[in-house]
Amino acid sequence: MAFLWFLLFSFSFTLSKSSTPDSAILVSFKDSIFYDPSNLLSTWNSSSSHCSWYGVKCANSSDKVIALSLPHNGLSGEIPGVIGDLKFLQVLQVQGNNFSGQIPVQISSISSLNVLNLSFNSFSGHISDKLIGNSNLKVIDLSNNLFSGRISVDNSSRCEFLTHLSLSNNYLVGNIPPEIGNCKNLRTLLLDYNLLEGKIPAEIGQITDLRVLDVSRNSLTDEIPKEIADCKKLSALVLTNLIDFGSDAKTSYMDGFRGEFNAFDLGVPFELFSHSSLEVLWAPRANLRGRLPAKWSEFCSLKVLNLGQNYFDGMIPESIVMCKSLTFLDLSSNNLFGYLPWKLNVPCMAYFNISRNNISGNIHGYNRKGSCDGSMVSHVLASSSTWVEFKYGNLPFWGSKMGLMMDESFAVVHDLSWNSFTGSIPVFFIADQLLASDSKFSYRLLLNNNMFNGSSHKELISDCDKLQSVSVNLNENKIVGGMGKTFFLDCVRLIEFEAAYNQIEGSIDPCIGNLTMLEWLDLRGNRLSGSLPNQLGKLKNLTWISLGENNLSGEIPPELGQLALLKVLDLSHNFLTGSIPASLTNAGNLETILLDHNRLYGEIPPSFSLLSHLTVLDLSFNDLFGSIPRLQHQTNCSSFRGNRLLQECLFSAVPPGGPRGPSKFQKGRNSEPLIIAAITSAFVLLCMVAVVVIICRFRRKKVRRLGALEEKVVVTFADAPNELNYDNVVSATGNFSTRNLIGMGGFGSTYKAELVPGYHVAVKKLYIGRFQGVQQFDAEIRTLGRIRHKNLVTLIGYYVGENEMFLIYNYLSGGNLETFIHDKSGKNEQWLVIYNITVDIAQALAYLHYSCVPRIVHRDIKPSNILLDENLNAFLSDFGLARLLEVSETHATTDVAGTFGYVAPEYATTCRVSDKADVYSFGVVMLELLSGKKSLDPSFSKYGNGFNIVEWTKLLVKEGRPSAVFSAQLWETGPRENLLGMLRLAYACTAETLSVRPSMKQVLEKLKHLKN
Repeated sequence: MAFLWFLLFSFSFTLSKSSTPDSAILVSFKDSIFYDPSNLLSTWNSSSSHCSWYGVKCANSSDKVIALSLPHNGLSGEIPGVIGDLKFLQVLQVQGNNFSGQIPVQISSISSLNVLNLSFNSFSGHISDKLIGNSNLKVIDLSNNLFSGRISVDNSSRCEFLTHLSLSNNYLVGNIPPEIGNCKNLRTLLLDYNLLEGKIPAEIGQITDLRVLDVSRNSLTDEIPKEIADCKKLSALVLTNLIDFGSDAKTSYMDGFRGEFNAFDLGVPFELFSHSSLEVLWAPRANLRGRLPAKWSEFCSLKVLNLGQNYFDGMIPESIVMCKSLTFLDLSSNNLFGYLPWKLNVPCMAYFNISRNNISGNIHGYNRKGSCDGSMVSHVLASSSTWVEFKYGNLPFWGSKMGLMMDESFAVVHDLSWNSFTGSIPVFFIADQLLASDSKFSYRLLLNNNMFNGSSHKELISDCDKLQSVSVNLNENKIVGGMGKTFFLDCVRLIEFEAAYNQIEGSIDPCIGNLTMLEWLDLRGNRLSGSLPNQLGKLKNLTWISLGENNLSGEIPPELGQLALLKVLDLSHNFLTGSIPASLTNAGNLETILLDHNRLYGEIPPSFSLLSHLTVLDLSFNDLFGSIPRLQHQTNCSSFRGNRLLQECLFSAVPPGGPRGPSKFQKGRNSEPLIIAAITSAFVLLCMVAVVVIICRFRRKKVRRLGALEEKVVVTFADAPNELNYDNVVSATGNFSTRNLIGMGGFGSTYKAELVPGYHVAVKKLYIGRFQGVQQFDAEIRTLGRIRHKNLVTLIGYYVGENEMFLIYNYLSGGNLETFIHDKSGKNEQWLVIYNITVDIAQALAYLHYSCVPRIVHRDIKPSNILLDENLNAFLSDFGLARLLEVSETHATTDVAGTFGYVAPEYATTCRVSDKADVYSFGVVMLELLSGKKSLDPSFSKYGNGFNIVEWTKLLVKEGRPSAVFSAQLWETGPRENLLGMLRLAYACTAETLSVRPSMKQVLEKLKHLKN
C-alpha cells in the first residue's frame, strides 16, 4: 500500500511540475536579472500574453515558448535552473550581456533545444559533458566567457546533430578530448584562446563534414596529425594566431596580453598542402620547420596561406603558382633562399610578404600586368570587413582586415624587404580588376634592406592615381641615379616615401610640391646636392622630413615654417648656409630639429623657446653666434658644441626673447690686451678651420648612423638622461677599469658606472671579435632597445664603433641570482621568495618567446644572467645577444650561446635550438634555487665526471628520496606540498624528450595554480 501511495505522489508531483505555465517560468527568469539598463523586460507582466513579450517567441497556435532571444542588451544576472522546464524551447540566445554564474544543468535536459548561444558573457564553472552530448543541439556557442576545467564529451553520445561548437576565449585546460571525433556532423570547431595542451587528436579526422577548425592560442605541441586532411570539406585551418584583440578583464593574461603559445613539432603534413577544399591555412610562428612541398596540385584551392615566422628552409617551389586563387601569402621570417617563382601572380594578391629571408635574383619577371580570376578579386575585396564571407557562411576571421594590421580600411601590401634581391627596380602593377572596383584602397610597397642597384623607371607604381594612398620604402639598397622625376614624383597619392642610405644623386625637383598628400619623406644618407626647393612648404601634411647626410647646399627655405603638422626636421650633415629662419617656429608641432654639421651662421632664433613640443634640438658644428635661447624642454649642451662664437651653454636665467647675457670679455681698459689676444687667436683658428674644410670637402665620407662618428655618439632610447654620452660613460667606468668590474660572461664584461650622483648604470663592453658586421648589429640592437617588460633588464642605450662596442643597462643593486643562491642570509631558503623569483623569470621568458616579433630564444639562461633589485625582484639580462651573433655571421658555439650544465641535450648534440631549450635551462635554475647547489656542484663528483644537477635529481627521485633535493632549511620550513609541486615542475622542464617539456606559458599557468 505504501508503495502505491509513493507512485501516486510521484505521478502527481511530475504532473504538477510539467504543468508549470511557461509565463511563470519566464517571470522566474526575469526575477533572476538584477540589471536591465534599457528596461526591456518591463513588458513581461500579466497584462499581456507572454508570447508578445520582448525576445519571446511561441509556437504557432500555442502558448509554448520555442525561442528566447535577448542578445546584446546589457542584462546582468544569472540563468535560473527553472529554465529547464521550458520543454519546447528550441533556441536560447543571450549572447553579448553580463550574465554570470554557472550554466544550469537543467539546460542539458531540454530535449528540443537546437541552438544555445551564451557567448560574450561572464559565465564560469565547468562545462557539462551532457551539454555537448545533448543529442538534439545543433549550435553551441560558449565563447568569450570564464569557463574553466577540461573539455568533456560523453563517450556514449554521438552528438549526431551538433554542427557548430565554439568554446573560444575561455580558460579551458587539459587535452582536446579524442571523443570530439564522435561529433561527425560538426562543421565548425573553435577551441582557440584557451589553455589547452598536448597534441591535436587524430580523431578529428573522423569529422568528415568539418569546414572550420581553430585551435590557436593554446599550448598545443607534438606533430600536426595528417588525419586532419581526412576532413574532406575542411575550408579553414587556424593553428596559430598572433593578432591581439586588446586586453580587458576577460582577456588579460601576463601584462594584459595572452600571446600565442602553440609550438608544434616538424612541419605541415603534405596531405594538408594537397587538400582540395582548404582555402585558409593560418599558422604563423608555430615552430614549424622543413621545406615547402616541391609539387603543388592543380586542385589547390588555397586563398590564404600564412606560414610567417617559422623555420622553413629551401626554395619557394615553382609549382606554388598552381594555387591560382591565392590572395594572401605570408612566408616572412623563415630561412628561404633561391629565386622567386616568376609566375607568381603578385599583382592580384591583397597581401604578399616574403620579408626577412634570403631570397635573391631580380624581380622583373613576376611584376607584370596580368589578369585575376573573378572570384579571386571578390575574395580580396571581401577582406575589407572583419568577417570574410565563405561559401559555408560567415566565418570569423581571427582579426580584422585579413591580419594586415593597417590603419587604412583596406590596404594591399607587397613586402619584399630584408632579402638579397638585386638589379634595378621595375614598375609595380596592381590587377586591373582591383583598380576597377568601387572601393579604393591603400598600397604599401616595401623593398628596403636588399641589394637593388641601378636606377628605377620614371614610374614606380602603375596607375598610382587610382589608389587611395601609396607608401614606398626603398631604404638600405644600392640605388643609383639622379632624382629628377625618378621613383616617386609622378605619384600624387604618395603619403610615405623612404629611400634612405642609397646612392641617389641630383637635386630635389621642385615638382615635389605637387605631392600634397605626402606625410613622410626620408632620403637620408644619399648624394643629393643643390638647394632645397621652397615648394616643400606646400606639403601641408608632412610630419617627417629627413634629408640629413647628403650634399645639400644653399639656405633653409623659410617656407618650411608653413608645415603646421611637421614633427621631425632632419637636415644634418649637409653644406647648408645662411641663417636659421625664424619662421621655423611657426611649425608649432616640431619635436625634433637636427641642423648639426652644416655651415649655418647667425643667431639662433629666440622664438625657439616658444616651441612647446621641442625635445631634441641639435645645432652643433655650425658657425652660429650669440646666446642660446632658453628652451622649454632642456636639451644637452653637446647639441651646441662646435659653434665657437656661441655664448656658454647654461640653460638658465635668460628669459625668452630677453636681453643677452654679458660677453665673456668685459669692455674697458684692462680688457684691451685680452681682446687683442682673442682676435689674433681667432684669426689663426679661422685659417686652420679653412684649411680643414678644404681638405674635408674633397675627402668627405658619408656619415652613417652607426655610432662611428668622429664625436662617438651614444644612441639612446626613451628616458635616457642628458649625461649619457660616450665621454661620460668612459669616464664613469674609469676607462673600463677592473675596479668597476661587476661581472664577466660569454658576450663581454660588465662595469658599474655612476653618470651623475645617485644615477647608476651597468655598461656591458662586448667582446668585439664575436660581433661583426656593424650595420646589421646596429639594426638588431635598435630592435632590442624597443623591448620593454617588467622582468627584463632595460637597455638604455648603446655605442657601436669600429673597434669598440658597449651596451648600457639600468643598474640593479641586488646582484645576480648566482650570488643569491649561495647567500647565507636565509632569504634564499624561504619558499615564497624563491617562488616569486621563479615567476619573474618565467614571465620574462614567456614574453620573449611569445610576445616579441620575431620571437627571441635566450639560449643562455643561468643564474649569473638573472639580476635582482633591492626587493629581490628578478630581471633577465643578455636577452637577444645570441641572436646578434647569428646576425653578425659569427659561428655560435655552445660556449657562446649557452653554458655547459644549462644547455638542453638536443641543443648540445644537434645545435638546433628552440624555445624548449630555454625551458630546460629554466628548469636547471629552478633546481639550483630549491637545492642551493650549483648545476655542476663539486658534491656531484662522487657520481663521476659530467654528472649534473638534473641527473642528481633524477637519481634521488628514482630512489624515492625527493626531499633530499631541497636544502635542509627550505624543506624544514616548507610548505612541503608547494615545494614538491615546484620540484615536479622543474623535473618536467628538464625532461630529455623535447615534446614532453612544457612551454613557458604552461609553466606560468602551473606556477599560478601552485600558489593558489
